[in-house]
Amino acid sequence: MPTKHLYPIALLAATLLAGSTFAAEPPEHHPHHHAFAQDVDAFHAALAPLWHARPGKERSRNACAKANDLETLAGNIRSADAKPLLGSIAAFRKQCQTSPGKVDAAFSDVHDAFHRLIEPAGR
Repeated sequence: MPTKHLYPIALLAATLLAGSTFAAEPPEHHPHHHAFAQDVDAFHAALAPLWHARPGKERSRNACAKANDLETLAGNIRSADAKPLLGSIAAFRKQCQTSPGKVDAAFSDVHDAFHRLIEPAGR
C-alpha cells in the first residue's frame, strides 16, 4: 500500500474509534451538581432520574407512578414559590389518569416549571 494513503486511513480509523467510544456513553452520564435549598434538592433528587431516563413508555409509566411523591415533595418546598410547579404536577397527574400513554407534554411542563422555580427571573 502506498504511504500517501496510510495517513488518511489511520485518521479515519482513529475518528471512527473515538466516535464509537463517545457514542457508547449514556446521555445521563454527566453528573449534576447544584446548590439547591434542601427542600428543592429533595424534589430535584426525585425528578432528575425520571426526567433523564430514556423517553418512552417505561419513563412515562415510572413518572406517573411517582406523581404523588413529586406532588408531596413540591408541596414541601418553602424556600421558593412552588405554586406553579404544584399546578403543573396536578395537570400531569390528571394526564396520567386519563391518558397514561400521552404524558410527555405534561411531564415536560413539570420539568419546565421546576426550571422556572430554580432559575432567577430574567435569565
